[in-house]
Amino acid sequence: MTTIPWEKYRGFAERLVKQLSGNYGMNRMDLMESLNRQLAGWAAFYQYTDFTATMFRKLDRAVFWKFGYWLARRYRRGFRSLMREYIRAPEPGQTKTWVLQGQNSRGWYGTVALRRLVTSRKGQFRWRTPSENPYILRDETRSTIESRYADVAFAMGNA
Repeated sequence: MTTIPWEKYRGFAERLVKQLSGNYGMNRMDLMESLNRQLAGWAAFYQYTDFTATMFRKLDRAVFWKFGYWLARRYRRGFRSLMREYIRAPEPGQTKTWVLQGQNSRGWYGTVALRRLVTSRKGQFRWRTPSENPYILRDETRSTIESRYADVAFAMGNA
């Protein structure tokens, strides 16, 4: 089918790295929430492309380590001590991640984990004609996603 365009990957990675390269006075919980929103949206948009796992792994690695160095610079601490304090052992089928506890700028207190793209959903996209087409005879049930251009164009126009 299609892959994630290299320019889109590079642009997104540069935007995240730029966000993690300065502004060390920003609330760490707000930064984590912002990163999670961006990563979740990107993962949802590109979940049906080919070689998704490879691109997700590259981006995941960059964000994971850059966020760690952002924390080290912010708190003027060694990277190893930060890892001991903020990285949790993963559950089976999950990957290790940064887990922060604290209060954000809106007053919410809680625990937030950095979203990892490696464990996000990846699917295979298949084009298909609508099942109500009387000229195509099928008896088997198919597990595919039906896409209509008008709905997709409307959704993308409002994005």
